Amino acid sequence: MVRIIFILFLSVTTLSLFSCNMQSKKSDLLQVKTGNSPPDFYGYTLDGEEVRLHNYRGKIVMLIFWKTWCEACKQELQEMTYVQEKYSNHLTILAINMGESKDAVRFFKRRLRLNFPVLMDQDLIISSNYGVIVWPTTILINKEGLVHWTGVGLETGKIKKEIENLLNSPK
Repeated sequence: MVRIIFILFLSVTTLSLFSCNMQSKKSDLLQVKTGNSPPDFYGYTLDGEEVRLHNYRGKIVMLIFWKTWCEACKQELQEMTYVQEKYSNHLTILAINMGESKDAVRFFKRRLRLNFPVLMDQDLIISSNYGVIVWPTTILINKEGLVHWTGVGLETGKIKKEIENLLNSPK
């Protein structure tokens, strides 16, 4: 019994490290491409509020697909709380949890003090439409509603740079 638990633990740990930090051909992993319109979606926050992507047209939108047990996701989300504070007038962050229970996500959100909406994608419909198979996956959408940048893995520095690029662009 102990051997089975150890093997299971080792397998999950190895898989989570691989999934959280996969960096190869990141743009090829996603079905959304830079310069194209992302799939519209609707989802619900932990509080039951309906969120529709097209309602944010005219603002910069960041989608972050994540899981509670992913260490890179945790780091990225924590850093994005500061980004949200700094750019709250120009940026909307939507953190989309992939397939986990509301209780686990609610606990995680409270523990990290996330200051942006957390959407539940329990049936993985949104993430499937975007082609998300690795986390964290971040997608920046410009004010015109087009994909500006995509990133897979811990990309905090690059995200901040791309937000600055969007804010300083003449459009």
